Amino acid sequence: MNQQKDAGPPQNGGVLRIATPADPPSLDPIKDPSYQTMYAIGYSYSKLIDYKIGKDVPFGTDELEGDLAEKWEMSDDGLTWTFHLRKGVKWQNVAPVSGREFTSKDVACTIAAIKERGHQKGDVSAVTSVDTPDDYTVVFNLDKPYPDMAYKLAGNNLWMLPCEGTSGQFNLQEQAIGTGPFILTEWAKDKSRTYVKNPDYYVKNKPYLDGVEYINIPDTAASVAALRTGKIDVVGTVTDMDTVNAVLKTNPDTYVTKELYSPAMFYMNMAEEPFQNLKVRQAISMAIDREGMMNTVRPGGALTGPVSSYAVGALSPEEVKKLQPYDVEAAKKLLTEAGYPDGFETTMMVTTGYGEVVVNEAQWVQEDLAKIGIKANIDVQDYGTYIGKSWPTKNYKSGQGLQTPWLTADDFLISMYYSKGTRNWYNINDPKLDEMILDQRSIMDPDKRNTELQDIQKYIIKNVMNPVMLYNYNALTLYGGYIHDIYPQPEYGYRHVMNMWMDETSPTRK
Repeated sequence: MNQQKDAGPPQNGGVLRIATPADPPSLDPIKDPSYQTMYAIGYSYSKLIDYKIGKDVPFGTDELEGDLAEKWEMSDDGLTWTFHLRKGVKWQNVAPVSGREFTSKDVACTIAAIKERGHQKGDVSAVTSVDTPDDYTVVFNLDKPYPDMAYKLAGNNLWMLPCEGTSGQFNLQEQAIGTGPFILTEWAKDKSRTYVKNPDYYVKNKPYLDGVEYINIPDTAASVAALRTGKIDVVGTVTDMDTVNAVLKTNPDTYVTKELYSPAMFYMNMAEEPFQNLKVRQAISMAIDREGMMNTVRPGGALTGPVSSYAVGALSPEEVKKLQPYDVEAAKKLLTEAGYPDGFETTMMVTTGYGEVVVNEAQWVQEDLAKIGIKANIDVQDYGTYIGKSWPTKNYKSGQGLQTPWLTADDFLISMYYSKGTRNWYNINDPKLDEMILDQRSIMDPDKRNTELQDIQKYIIKNVMNPVMLYNYNALTLYGGYIHDIYPQPEYGYRHVMNMWMDETSPTRK
C-alpha cells in the first residue's frame, strides 16, 4: 500500500477533482440525511466543534478540537454547556449573508431549526433552550446530563447555518453559504459541483487549493480510467485490490488509503409480514455469511453489532461473531419454528448510489437467503428514489445497504433503535429498549456507561435483530501521487482539505 511521502512545504494552487457515483437529493442538512448531502456541504459549512485533524492524528480518533468555538465547558451538574466562539469569523461573501460576522445568534437559529424540523433532532433532544448572552457566547441548557454533547456537535450532521438560511431568505436545498474553506459556486445536477477557495476563511493562509470539483461518474471502471489519464484526482469507490494493483502498475505514484468505514447491513420493515416475526429475523441473520462477504465482495473489514466496531462502547468483533453466528441449519430450523418451513418470497431494495459494490452485496445476501428457502427479488433503485421515497418513508419490505458511520454509540442507538428515532426506518418499537437507550444518555461514569451500552447491544441482538448488521468495511481511496497531506477523519466533513495541497506535477497546476 503506497504511503504519503514528505514533499516539503505546502504550495498554493490547483483544483482537486473527485469522482462521485451519485448526486445529493438536496443541499439542506436539516431536511436530508443523505451522506451525499453531507459530503456536498462539508466544504462550505463548519461546526462548533470537530474531530481533531493532522498528520499525527490516527484515523477514527476520539480527540476533539474547536472549529467555530474556540473552547467549551460543561457545568459540574452536567446541565449546561457553554461555548466561546471565535471572533472575526465571517460568513462567505454570497448574498444575502454577504460576508457578515458569524455570531451566537446563528447557533441559536441552527439549533431551533433542527429541533423544529431536522432529521438530526435526536442529537439535540437534551437541549431545552439556548442562551446567547453576547455575540460570542452560547449556552446550551439541558434537561438531563448528557456527556456526549460535544461529540454530537462534532458528528456528521450538526453544521452551523446562517439565520438567513434557517429563516428562508435563501433556499437551503439549492445553495450552501457557510463559514468553511470553500465556496460552492455551481451545482449542475447529476453532472458536477464546483467550489472555489474562500478568501475570508478564518484559518490564515488556508486552504492551499484554488478549488474542488466533483464529477458524477457512476461507473467505477470509468472513474479509475479517468484517474489513470489525469482527468480526475480522487476515486473512492474501488473495492478490490486487483484494481488497486493494476492502477499502481501503470501509475506507481498513486497514493492508496485503506480505512475502516461505514457499516453494511440487511434490514427489514417490521410492519410487513413475515418480518414481524423475531425468529424470521434471527434466521436471516444466521443465514448470512458475513465474513465470506466481507472478504470477497469487500477488501476486508471488521464484524459489527448494533454499534459500529470502532465506536467507544461497541461490542468487539469477536463477541459479535459469537452472538450473531453463521449457521445455515440452525437458520432453517428457526424458519420452520416461525411457520415457514419452505421459506417465502420477498423484495430486497438496493441502490447504485453507493457504488456497484452494494448491489454485489445484495446479490450475495440473495444467494445466502436462497439456501434457507427465502427468495429475495432484488429491486435496484436510483439513489434519489431510495433515499427520498422508499427507505425513510418505510415503503419497502427489506433492503441491503449502508448506514451512516456515526462516531458514538449513542448516535446509533438513539437514531436507529429508539422508537421515535429519526433513522428508525424499520418500525422498531420496544418500550424496554427505549427506556435503556434513554437511561444510558445521562450516565456520567464512563465505565458504568460502557457496560450499559454493551448490555443494550446484546438486548438488541437477542430481542430485535433488525437491522442485521454485517460489518464495517475497509474503504479504499485512490489519490493522485501529486496530492499531499491527506489526513481525513471518518465523519462527514472536509475541514481537513484545507491542509491538502498539490505539487507542480498536478494536472491542474501545469
